[in-house]
Amino acid sequence: MYHPDTPIPVWCVKCHISDAWDARDYAKEYDFSKPFFEQFNDLKINVPHRALDQNEKNGTGCEYSNYCFGSKDTYLSFSVGGSENVKYSAHVFKGNKNCFDSLSVKNSDRVYELVQSSGSYNSSFLIESDQCIESHFLFDCSNCTNCCLSLNLRNKSNVFRNKQLSKEEYQKAFSKLKLDTYSGQLKAKEEFYKIAQNAIHRDAHIKNSVNTIGDFIENSKNVYHCYGLIGAENIKHIFFAMNMIKDSQNIAFCGLNEECYEFTYGGRDANKAIFAISCGGGCKNIFYCDSCRECSDCFGCVGLSKKQYCILNKQYSKEKYFEMIKKIQAHMNNNPYIDRINRKYSFGEFFPTEISPFAYNETVAFEEQPLSQKEAISLGYKWREPELKSYKPTIKGDDIQDSINDVADSICNEIIECPNQGKVKTQCTSAYRILPDELSFYRQMNLPIPRYCPNCRYHARLVWKNPFRFYERECMCELSNHEHQQKCSNKFETIYAPDRPELIYCKECYQKEVY
Repeated sequence: MYHPDTPIPVWCVKCHISDAWDARDYAKEYDFSKPFFEQFNDLKINVPHRALDQNEKNGTGCEYSNYCFGSKDTYLSFSVGGSENVKYSAHVFKGNKNCFDSLSVKNSDRVYELVQSSGSYNSSFLIESDQCIESHFLFDCSNCTNCCLSLNLRNKSNVFRNKQLSKEEYQKAFSKLKLDTYSGQLKAKEEFYKIAQNAIHRDAHIKNSVNTIGDFIENSKNVYHCYGLIGAENIKHIFFAMNMIKDSQNIAFCGLNEECYEFTYGGRDANKAIFAISCGGGCKNIFYCDSCRECSDCFGCVGLSKKQYCILNKQYSKEKYFEMIKKIQAHMNNNPYIDRINRKYSFGEFFPTEISPFAYNETVAFEEQPLSQKEAISLGYKWREPELKSYKPTIKGDDIQDSINDVADSICNEIIECPNQGKVKTQCTSAYRILPDELSFYRQMNLPIPRYCPNCRYHARLVWKNPFRFYERECMCELSNHEHQQKCSNKFETIYAPDRPELIYCKECYQKEVY
C-alpha cells in the first residue's frame, strides 16, 4: 500500500509477522529539545512496515488485497474478513463466498454488484436488500425470491417491476431482459437507476437498537453519529466496525475494542488504544503507536510485537516508563509540533496529517469527501498524481461479444481498454484483464463481461452510498392514512443531504407504508 516514493522500509507480510526481528533494534532516545511528533516520524520512516495490513490467518490468494483477515482468494479488494473468492469489492464482512464487485456485504454467496446488502444468494444488483435469492435489480427488498426491477418488497416471490406474476409469467418477463448480454444489462441498469429514485427511503437503517443515531447499525445502544456497526455500546463518531465496540469514540475500521479513542484500522481485542494506527492483537494501554501487536503500556512506538513499557521503541522499566510518560506529556504541551500551515499538535491531538505516508486522493477520505488538488494542498494534505500507465490494449470493450455465452476462453489473453482511458478521477487503470476464474464466475452467473476497469466500476458503485455526514431533516410523508394530518412532523438525523431527491420517511411512516 506504500508508494515507492514513501521513505518507509516495506516488508512482505510473512517476513514482518516473523519473530526473527525485533523492532526495538530501531529504538530512539527521547529528545526533549524536539517536538514529539518529529521524533515519532523519524522512528516511523526507519522501522519496517507490513506491505499490506494482513495477518497470518489468511489462506492463499490474498496477495493483492489490503486490510484482509481470515480470508482466502481475495483479489483487488479492501476490508475483507472471513470470506472466500472475493474480487473488486470493499467492506466484505464475514461469511461471504464468490462475491464480485460489491460494497458492504456479509453472509452472501454468488453475488455481483451488491451494495449494503446481506444474506443473499445467486443475485446481482441488489441495493440495501437482504435475504434475497435468484433476484436482480432490487432496492430495499427483504426475503425475496425470483424478483426483479422492484422496490420496497417484503417476503415476495415472482415480482417483476413491482407487479405480482405467476412463476411462468415471471420467467418469461425476466428472460426478455437478456441479462446475459451487456446491452441488456445496461438497459436494465438504466431503468433501475430511474425507478430507484421513486423508492421510499427510510431515514436510517437501524435494527434492534436503542438510543441510536447513525446508519446500518444492529444490536446496539447509546450510539451517536456512527456508520456500519454490530453489537456496539456507548460509542460516538465511529465508521465501520466489524464486531463489538464499547465505550469508544472517533475510530474507524476496528473490531472487538473497548475504551479506545482516535484509533484507526485497529485489530481485535484492543483496549485503551489511544491515538493509534493499525494496532491490535490484544494491545492495551497504548498511546501514539503504529502497527504494534500484543503490546501494552507503550508510547510512541512502531512495529513492536509482544512488548511492554517502551517509548519510541526503547525498553524501560515499569517505574521509569511511567515517570517518562508524565514528562513527555508535559513536553508535548509546552513544545507542540507545528505543521506547515501553522496548526499546533500537542498531547491529545491525533498524528499530524503531514506525516502520513498517504496522499489525500488515495485514501477513503477522498471517497467520503472529495476535494480538488488545490483544496487538499491548502488544508495541508499530500496529493499524488495518478501513476501513468503504459498498457497497450489489444481489444476495446465494444469489440467484446455482447452475450457471455459467446465469449471464448481467449478473452483472458486480452488487455481490454477502459473507456475512461485514465482521464477521470477514479484512479482509472486505463486497461484491465479478465482472470480465468473470473470468467468462470460470469458464466455461472450468466453475466456479461464488464466494460470498465475495476476502479471505475468501484467509483460508479459509490453513488449508492451516502457520505459519512449527518443532517437534520423532517419526514417527507404526506399520506393521510399514517395517523398524521397533512405532512408528518417527525424530525430526525440522517445521512441523506437536504438537497437529495429521494423521498425520506421517518421510521413510523416507513414501516406503515412498506410492511
